[in-house]
Amino acid sequence: MKIMLTGHRGFIGTALLNRLREHNLIIGFDLVDGHDLFDIALPEEFDLIIHLAGKSGVRDSMDDPAGYWHNNVEVTKRLLTRYSQTRMLIASSSSVYEPHLNPYAASKFVIEQAAYEHPNCLCMRFHTVYSDKPRKGMFLQKLLDGELEYTTNHLRDFIHIDDLCDAIELCMMSKLTGTIDIGTGVPTSIMDLAPGLPVMLSTPNERQFTCANTSKLSKLGFRPKHSITQYLKNT
Repeated sequence: MKIMLTGHRGFIGTALLNRLREHNLIIGFDLVDGHDLFDIALPEEFDLIIHLAGKSGVRDSMDDPAGYWHNNVEVTKRLLTRYSQTRMLIASSSSVYEPHLNPYAASKFVIEQAAYEHPNCLCMRFHTVYSDKPRKGMFLQKLLDGELEYTTNHLRDFIHIDDLCDAIELCMMSKLTGTIDIGTGVPTSIMDLAPGLPVMLSTPNERQFTCANTSKLSKLGFRPKHSITQYLKNT
């Protein structure tokens, strides 16, 4: 299968590329390589598009709402228009359930609304993804490196990168359109993962509780192999 994979050098994209490249022809596009999807030439046709590229992070979006709109919404709208008949999987976020909280959530919400016009598109609502190489500056990296100064009273649905890639592959083989939650369906208390640290209670731009509705994913045969609590025990 010939696949366009955007954001192939990112946290999720790198893992997915390693998973798919053995049996597929992967054409990667990433801003790191100078590929600005807003205006780069797109002459090729593909059997499948997996669109992971975009700006992520709630707190950064508060400082750069225009950048999040440009890189997330406008770029995705261009791909939807250019490849209007191509099967497309788009990275969305659990944050779309409360799009009023921050520009990142709002951008993902608008992307989903635009994707409804596409006849063969599935927006994948990723929950909190972790791996053995956590993203710099994120909760898990700070926890493992002893840099975490405080926790929050949030509950999060953590999903391991291997399970996430399993889920994406199931979505690739499906004919689902619309939206699908990708998580474990098990919320975990942040305070329980790092007991003893001060707790920040005021987080007005962040969701308090996330938990994937795994009904659609379970019907595809998905069963998570990892849990964040067992991972931290083993680590």
